[in-house]
Amino acid sequence: MMGNDPSSSESAGTAVWYFVGATFLFAGSTFLGSADDGGASPFGIIAGIAGAVVLVAGLWVFSREWKGKRK
Repeated sequence: MMGNDPSSSESAGTAVWYFVGATFLFAGSTFLGSADDGGASPFGIIAGIAGAVVLVAGLWVFSREWKGKRK
């Protein structure tokens, strides 16, 4: 049965959650980033930077997972 092998599904899909988190941070930066005067809000800028950091971390985890599966 698929998905019941604990050795293969233990770390599979970890990078996906990084990408999901980055998506929510980027979307949140859009909502938090619009100030009343048309400028950028500090919260939106921080959320955008955090989204970029989480995205890079997700790419790093994904590359580690990909190299581990190729062995």
